[in-house]
Amino acid sequence: MNKIKLVWLVVALSIIPNIAFTQNNTNSPYTRYGYGSLADKAFTSQRAMGGIGYGVRSSYMINPMNPASYSGIDSLTFMFDLGATAQFAWFNDGIHKERKLNGNLEYIGLQFPLIKKMGFGVGLEPFSYVGYHYGTTEKLEVEDGYAQMEYSGTGGLSKVYGSLSYDLFNRLSLGVKVAYLYGDILHNKAQYILDAGSYNVSWTDTLRTTGLTYDFGLQYHQSAGKNKTLVVGLVYSPKIRIHEGVKKGTLRLSSGGAIINSENYSATDSVFELPESYGLGFTYNKLYHYTFGADVLLQRWADAKFYDQTNALNNRLKINLGGEYIPNLMTNKYYNRIRYRAGLSYTNSYLKIKDSGYKEYGASIGFGLPMVDRRSFVNLAFEYSLIQPEVKTYIKEQYFKFTLSYTFNELWFFKQKLQ
Repeated sequence: MNKIKLVWLVVALSIIPNIAFTQNNTNSPYTRYGYGSLADKAFTSQRAMGGIGYGVRSSYMINPMNPASYSGIDSLTFMFDLGATAQFAWFNDGIHKERKLNGNLEYIGLQFPLIKKMGFGVGLEPFSYVGYHYGTTEKLEVEDGYAQMEYSGTGGLSKVYGSLSYDLFNRLSLGVKVAYLYGDILHNKAQYILDAGSYNVSWTDTLRTTGLTYDFGLQYHQSAGKNKTLVVGLVYSPKIRIHEGVKKGTLRLSSGGAIINSENYSATDSVFELPESYGLGFTYNKLYHYTFGADVLLQRWADAKFYDQTNALNNRLKINLGGEYIPNLMTNKYYNRIRYRAGLSYTNSYLKIKDSGYKEYGASIGFGLPMVDRRSFVNLAFEYSLIQPEVKTYIKEQYFKFTLSYTFNELWFFKQKLQ
């Protein structure tokens, strides 16, 4: 590896811990509950294929969903992937309609071989997003009259991770992913009494999170004919207890704005957990021509404690299917070397909103645009999703999400010989 390439590697490794997802990637009122909206682990190329990943094993894309895939990298290459998104959202409660636009740096990851049959990767990925602001008019429980309630929230959780994979046998690969989870979630609630001469109250609830998470992966790859391969992947994540610092505050103001009293305290007796989860998937591949597959994920959120209570959240089932098609990789015609991708997805909400939730349906298309070196790519993914609540009076949400990434793939460990 020459000095210039070594400098690029050092820079990439140094900026990962310092990147923060500074903008909220959601305006959904549902993120008031739980840990917010769960982020997609898949990188851009996989999102265009419906979000599949447990059985994806490729030498030209980084797959953070199954750590066992990292040993599939070519022994001479180094990969770097950086992705950003723009998201348009539509909200409809049957009476009011609203539109929002968000944008965010989505992820960063890099991958390279350590020794023969062993691959390594590090990166930064979001875990959840919180972002909402809405108001309602509610009847007071203690006093006569009504109050204007205003709810808002910001923040989210992120992960810095490292993954290691090894080919135990010719057909079996094992991997482990260890991640440091961190972030703050801030919830605010303000009560404005409508009667003149009354007081106003504001409540603040901050969750500061740290902890380690673990993913254990396996991939079995079997030849299925000339240049054809079947890959089956499994991922298991154990239930873990995370460290939550909960800070609460109350501020009471007179109608004129003078402070009547304020209280601040920290809660240390609540238990928070992330769920045990199981992922299963497969892909069927023809070298340089096509890939298609499907994934199933089960997360046992109902068994994980949230504010010291189980059954505060719903078990989550997620199903993804999709694939990519390459017309002719060996031709000089550019459009024949483009990777055309599409997929579908379904998931139910892990959030429990007054004993109900919602279903989410998604569809995606995308493209892998090869660069001049034919190893690096500009990846595009276009995703549409519909959030359909189980209660008709709840808010219906629609999203159109555009993700752009650049996958840098270079022969960093190749040495040319002069004749």
